Amino acid sequence: MKKTLLVLLCIPVIGFSQGKLKKATENLSLRPSASSSSSNSSKKRNTDNDNDNFFGDLIAELFFLVSYKIAFGEFEDRYFTKYPYYYDNVDGEYDFGFEKGDKSTLIRVGGNYLVGKPVNAIEANINFRFSPFLGIELSKLNFYEKRRGEDDQLNVTSFMFNYYRIRERSMSAWWGIGGTYVGNEIGTTGFSYNYGAELYVFRPMSFHASYKKSFINQSHINVLKLQAKYHQKRMTYYTGYHYISLGGVKIPGVVLGLELTF
Repeated sequence: MKKTLLVLLCIPVIGFSQGKLKKATENLSLRPSASSSSSNSSKKRNTDNDNDNFFGDLIAELFFLVSYKIAFGEFEDRYFTKYPYYYDNVDGEYDFGFEKGDKSTLIRVGGNYLVGKPVNAIEANINFRFSPFLGIELSKLNFYEKRRGEDDQLNVTSFMFNYYRIRERSMSAWWGIGGTYVGNEIGTTGFSYNYGAELYVFRPMSFHASYKKSFINQSHINVLKLQAKYHQKRMTYYTGYHYISLGGVKIPGVVLGLELTF
């Protein structure tokens, strides 16, 4: 009787001992050649992914309402300011005419820490705009989760080629395509797209919203970012909320980050 009771008590521990990152790794590893039973579970996970896309789709609707006329817009002359709020009459990144201190390229490097439960993440990124309307963005996310006797990690690296569709003094908005590589035992690269906007509302604040979706094997990685930024010359401090779905496994959390503009 005692042995039976002990087994019954251990079943919940065994059933729920699998961590979030372990589950995400399994989901993202599922390939087209998997068994039919795995395919059925994949359909369920893809349904979960579709539900996760709600916030991203909402941002997409708002974004395309602004830029629906022409996907690429007109190529008006634009220049970068040294940093946001550098001029009294210019709030954001862009200036309409070349002034002393303006430039034709921009480099922004940064990083943030996501405080989740139980998964945390560290992100490093660099944004290089070699023209006022074109740029590349490289980001690396390192997820980690501590469990009893085991530490799980998952690395996700993305490379995006962005087109900056809206280039106004108080607002910028973009869309882009690229690829995402998921490391560790997954070792898979998939197609990605993203879109976002930054609104410079009042000194020295701005608000950022962006969404990125990556197709990995038979699953997705979705990243929604909502940030409030405080600008202090070249340095920017921000906090906000990131909602990440790794193969249907939800990882939301508050973030703290900083950026440096060159």
